Amino acid sequence: MPSLPLYDLNKKKVGNIDLNDAVFAGEIRPHLLNDAVRAQLAWKYEFKTANSRTRTEVQGTRKKVYKQKGTGQARHGDEKAPIFVGGGKAHGPKPHRRTHKINKKVMKAALVTALSLNQKEDRLFVVDKLELKKPSTKAAKDCLKAFEVDSVLFVNSGEGDGEEFFNKSVKNLNKVKFLKPEGVNVFDVLKYKNIIVSSKAAKKLTERLAHV
Repeated sequence: MPSLPLYDLNKKKVGNIDLNDAVFAGEIRPHLLNDAVRAQLAWKYEFKTANSRTRTEVQGTRKKVYKQKGTGQARHGDEKAPIFVGGGKAHGPKPHRRTHKINKKVMKAALVTALSLNQKEDRLFVVDKLELKKPSTKAAKDCLKAFEVDSVLFVNSGEGDGEEFFNKSVKNLNKVKFLKPEGVNVFDVLKYKNIIVSSKAAKKLTERLAHV
């Protein structure tokens, strides 16, 4: 069971916290990260409704334009062929959705891999409380300076005014994102170089992922 320092917002150590091995020190399986990211990217694409009509769908006669031989011209079928004005579209867009199948168990295992990788490389910090007395972008910036990081994923439960004030304060910062424990995903964990998680959120992540 990994034991990590427990900090305050100024990165002053206030104690230690024991994290669950199954969530923060699990087996590193890089191939799962690839599947999870591909699946998440596929989910982001909207259902494409563009629909061009093929030669079987456009209106028009099926009569041959002119006889096959003796005219000196190229051989043609009916006027619905793609080469004619008003004809069907060859290889045009059709309604489709991008998909990459992945089951829930694999997705959870991929998230455990991503979190464990951050913990192993000392890019995961646990803070006692991510709270502010009022919304303050400056206070959020000071927190980043104290931890000497610029690309961060904050994981905070968002319960109570203090946590809500902190969550609002980080929204205007570049290369920074806030997520609740139930919204933590592989794509964002990999996108941001560091993770700063509150002790309360760490417990909720453990409850969510301990039984993968």
